[in-house]
Amino acid sequence: MDVVVRAGDSLWSYSQLFTIRLQLIKDSNRELQPDRLSVGQRIRIPGFVTHNYRIKSGDSLWRISEDYKIPIDAIMLANPGLLPTQLQIGQTIHVPLRVTWRIVQGKRPYDYSQMITDLRQLRTVYPFLRVPSIGRSVLGKEIPEVTIGNGKKRVHYNGSFHANEWITTPVIMTFLNDYVLSLTNLQPIRGLSTYRLYQENFLSIVPMVNPDGVNLVLNGPPEDEPWKSKVVELNNGS
Repeated sequence: MDVVVRAGDSLWSYSQLFTIRLQLIKDSNRELQPDRLSVGQRIRIPGFVTHNYRIKSGDSLWRISEDYKIPIDAIMLANPGLLPTQLQIGQTIHVPLRVTWRIVQGKRPYDYSQMITDLRQLRTVYPFLRVPSIGRSVLGKEIPEVTIGNGKKRVHYNGSFHANEWITTPVIMTFLNDYVLSLTNLQPIRGLSTYRLYQENFLSIVPMVNPDGVNLVLNGPPEDEPWKSKVVELNNGS
């Protein structure tokens, strides 16, 4: 979720308003100088999205704040120029929502396209994630790496090295989703503080090393030539 800087705002004030670790906000806005914000700048707040709410009779910002359990100032921040005493029936405003649900739904056939869709959504909601490409597959698919954390200890996970092991990709993606949910909701996982892991470790994840193989197993041979004929030939015509 993006917000627009007002006079007197700071990243620290956003961390207090949204109950989000200051470091996560800093890491979501790496291109900015935290101590030199300018009015009108856009700041990414991790772990939040906005819900379009249509004003109805009897509504007030206080009532909406109570219903959605979000501070009035957070609603004001998401709606620059909003006049709280002049709400109009039918008017649409943006209400910040803390994301408490999984984006990744891994209990299904999980091909390359689904992974890319989920990574894009995760990157949008959790902009402290970095998702560079480490290269391309034989069929030209980008192979993404996800990195997270600021620590000196470096840890690497990967999945789907072998095509028939495609289930390792949704397992890793679900773990990643649970990790960022824990960080932004200040909730431990089995009693373990994940923010400490974030501070002490730099985690590298390549969720799908072999996207061509995964798609072959789940979706059959590629449609494009000469790849379709080559795959059929390598598999003795089957």
